[in-house]
Amino acid sequence: FISYAVWWIRQSILQALAEQGRLVRLPQNKIGTYNKANKAYIAFEQANEREPSTEELASILEMSETEVTNIFTTNTRHTSLDAPVHEAEDVAMGDLLEGSSDTDDDVMKDSLRNEIKRILKSLSVREAEILAAYFGLEGDNGPTIEEIGQKYDLTKERIRQIKERAIKRLQKARYSNSLKGYLG
Repeated sequence: FISYAVWWIRQSILQALAEQGRLVRLPQNKIGTYNKANKAYIAFEQANEREPSTEELASILEMSETEVTNIFTTNTRHTSLDAPVHEAEDVAMGDLLEGSSDTDDDVMKDSLRNEIKRILKSLSVREAEILAAYFGLEGDNGPTIEEIGQKYDLTKERIRQIKERAIKRLQKARYSNSLKGYLG
């Protein structure tokens, strides 16, 4: 009876560890496979005084190398970013990470830039270049109409006309709705 009770107690402890010992719950069979692979790893290490290669573990466990790799990569422990780096310190892991608070803004800017480039392709090359230069889409601050006119050897008035015509074409185009999502 004692061995039977010990077995049930052991199973209950293992079940509780499997369900509550991890941040992400793994199925019982995955944990069993990991434990089997870990025991083989430790036994090989003790017998040969070195760590086994994936190929050696795969042959011991009669699995493919990919399966062995997956077993060990899915069983990594997760550490909370709020956990202290050392017990004596008040510094949390998250404090050490370099972060960007404006990641969403960067993604939106990149997305908008790509959308504008896609829309400008519906215009003639000259119209697209004039609009891009006028609105500073090339990365510069946006030259004046006079400077754009000098570049294309056109008058200020002609540049303004081309710009206005291109904007009207874009407003009428089916693309105009895709930009409305970026407006605040």
